[in-house]
Amino acid sequence: MKKKHITAASLMAAALVTVTSCGDGARNTADSSEQTTVPASETVTTTALNELDNVTDWEGMADIGEVDSANEAGTGSLYTPGQMAGEVKALCYYDLATSQSELAELLAQRYGGTITTEITSSGSAYFDKLGVLIASGDSPDIVRYDWMAYPTGIAKNMFTPLDDWLNIDSPLWSGEKDVIESFNFLGRHYYFPSDVSTNFAIIYNTRSIEEAGLDNPADLYFENNWTWDTFEDMMKKWVNIGPDYVGFTGGSWAAMMFANTTGVKLIDMTGTDIINNLKNTEVQRAMDRLANMKKLGYIGDGFVDPATAFVDGKLLFLGMGLTWGFESAQESFFKNGLDGVFEVVPFPRDPNAGRYYMSADTYGFLVPTGASNIQGAVDWILCGRLYATDPDIVAADRAKRMDTSPLYYAKCPECKYNFEEEGQNDLDTCPKCGTARKQKFKPVYSERVMRVCDDMTDPDKFGFIFDNSLGFNDDFSAILTGGEESLYDGPIYYGSSYNQLREANYNLIESYLDDYRDIIKKAAEKQ
Repeated sequence: MKKKHITAASLMAAALVTVTSCGDGARNTADSSEQTTVPASETVTTTALNELDNVTDWEGMADIGEVDSANEAGTGSLYTPGQMAGEVKALCYYDLATSQSELAELLAQRYGGTITTEITSSGSAYFDKLGVLIASGDSPDIVRYDWMAYPTGIAKNMFTPLDDWLNIDSPLWSGEKDVIESFNFLGRHYYFPSDVSTNFAIIYNTRSIEEAGLDNPADLYFENNWTWDTFEDMMKKWVNIGPDYVGFTGGSWAAMMFANTTGVKLIDMTGTDIINNLKNTEVQRAMDRLANMKKLGYIGDGFVDPATAFVDGKLLFLGMGLTWGFESAQESFFKNGLDGVFEVVPFPRDPNAGRYYMSADTYGFLVPTGASNIQGAVDWILCGRLYATDPDIVAADRAKRMDTSPLYYAKCPECKYNFEEEGQNDLDTCPKCGTARKQKFKPVYSERVMRVCDDMTDPDKFGFIFDNSLGFNDDFSAILTGGEESLYDGPIYYGSSYNQLREANYNLIESYLDDYRDIIKKAAEKQ
């Protein structure tokens, strides 16, 4: 069967997806964690490229004279200076060139490379497909990091260690070294994330807050008073408005992320061992608190699409992937002509904790075993880090996210006059036929939202928790989420007893973890 590749020549049929990770245009992935088994492997909602848009010629853009040595900072001994990236073949559940055009542009202009994507399903099917390609000697060069990559994928020798390709001690990776180390496997480093990103956050409509006479959660956050207690108090007041009012709902793993605010990982992969904290008293306290809030009627029944969650005005808080949830809510109000101003806050602080802890995610890529173009893959990884750290790029991206001016399609909807090519992109009507331009939805991040986003990726303001509950297999995940008897979803969405569920499943959980502990032990013996 011929593989499905998306190139510049076929972009008219390619998929467009929405932004994730606090509005970062470099990571346009739909953050629909509820539709997959793992939050980082989000299923993509696609739409055809609009005929009123222009198509980028990536191959033409990649026709450069040489690679500037400044773009090769942070590389290791196996990296060949001056070598063009060439074609980088990716396996992913969304098209990288289309959805991450900023990185594709960097790859082309700075490294003389192009990226083509073989589209596959997300979740466990993603790793099944990757395993087949590796076994057949047809490995892709790059794959998107997914939580099941660590420890599962690395333990199964699916990825290439990058210690000799990238220099963890170089200035490029300054500030990220501890994060890279947190993903080490027996002392080797397979994953160099470009940066830390948010996982779930709490999204809300400020209009609803004002009309109900409630304090704005962002104000409480900036006052260091956004806690479990103020969170619960707001929900109590909200649900008392009427029988259909819901204080909070979210996707799977929301309970884990609430428990992480205590500062404890539920499952901790240290690089040489796996620690099970499911019996930790802080975890128990968090889960009991959630179960009680559910029994009091404050919490809904689980996943609600953020594109519809706030339309009827009955939901107060949505716990969802920050950018997907925030931008989908904005877009739904844009399309329906509704009045709403959305803001975000982190999951509330545990009153017993000395600081805010956040269930964090990272963003980046890994190189599969057997990749034929490791250099090009490393260049793509460098693009991600450059995008996250280059002051000019960061400033331009920030300005773009906060820009409130309207966004139009490049071409006139009537006569197809091309405003961009004619250098008249500032016009709102066509000078050729007088037709009003067609406006696109554009997410806008206010100064307050940006302050929260900045804080949530600042290690001085948040303790980052990289919980490894998500890093194993579907059978393991099924114990944790998926219904009344699941260890995480049970308390928050059904009011089930966490203690009873944990005791009923603890030995089975340990048996799964022991299998991975054995893999780690055998791998260590081979070193």
